[in-house]
Amino acid sequence: MAAASTTDRTTGKDDASVRDVQAELENLRRDIAALTQALAALGNDKLQEAGSRASKLGADVAQASTQAFQSARSSAVSAEHDLEAQIRSHPLQAIGIAAGIGFLAALLTRR
Repeated sequence: MAAASTTDRTTGKDDASVRDVQAELENLRRDIAALTQALAALGNDKLQEAGSRASKLGADVAQASTQAFQSARSSAVSAEHDLEAQIRSHPLQAIGIAAGIGFLAALLTRR
């Protein structure tokens, strides 16, 4: 009879240990699930942040290119007006320069 009661006590301790281990494993599973959700939320936040930065960068680039185009266009129009004013103030000189450029172009294309 003494052996039977010793076995019952050992089995009772083993059952408690198994239940404790199972409870700890369940706690670990819950912790891992919570950690996975937290990481997913963090990843989504970082993705949205990167998307907004990319959108802002795209808008900044578009604005800078528009400003550069407007500046180049303004410079070209200004140069055109300056050239037109120069030609109007010195028409014979402009005709001579145009004839000289035409002559040089003819010589270069002939060879």
